[in-house]
Amino acid sequence: MMKKSALLTVTAMSGLLLSGFATNVSAETVASTAKSDATATFTDAIDPTNPIDPTDPTDPENPGGGPGTGNSGPLSIDYVSNLEFGEHDVPTKDEVYTAQDDQDTDGNAIPNYVQVTDQRAGTPKGWTLSVMQEAQFASANDTALDGAQLSFSGTAITSNETTDSPASVHDVTLTPGNSTTIMDAATGNGFGTWADKWSDSNDKSTATLAVPVAAHPEAEDYKTNLTWTLTDTPANA
Repeated sequence: MMKKSALLTVTAMSGLLLSGFATNVSAETVASTAKSDATATFTDAIDPTNPIDPTDPTDPENPGGGPGTGNSGPLSIDYVSNLEFGEHDVPTKDEVYTAQDDQDTDGNAIPNYVQVTDQRAGTPKGWTLSVMQEAQFASANDTALDGAQLSFSGTAITSNETTDSPASVHDVTLTPGNSTTIMDAATGNGFGTWADKWSDSNDKSTATLAVPVAAHPEAEDYKTNLTWTLTDTPANA
């Protein structure tokens, strides 16, 4: 009986201690509260985007073509290669000439390409890049290279972005005076910097100029102008 009494006494005392502890906790009161703010502000980009390396655009240390267009704003054409098809004998048959490779700012050969950047605020809105050959190739004496066709083939898109929402590129053959879509992005796609390079598996340029023998070019320099237009209209809009 003595052992049982002692056990009951300890148990009762423990219950009192626990009850006292709970009473102390519940008695605590909040003396004061305060609130503070945390803010972040974003603005549309205004500085021009530098040309990226179209073969390895994820390394920011790699030089791209140069100089860039200098176009500023959150939706911009950053770079377009000038196409040099070289010097050739007057053709005695139909010929296709390939543009010489472009060069990066270190003088290394890179494919010819065009670069677009979309840094607009909010959900990606999509865009369309088109190109128009203003007129047929012609010389300073207004001799036209009748029937010549400028083509961008082997188109491949690269980006400095890792995204599941890429832009799209298109192989095209230009008709003088007509605008043709060459790269675009649907609504929800196309955010970041995108390069449409015209190259084969060895990163050699594949922009071509087809000249029929019937053009009968003079022994002169021939030239045309290309106008590149970027609009905020998404693909398939």
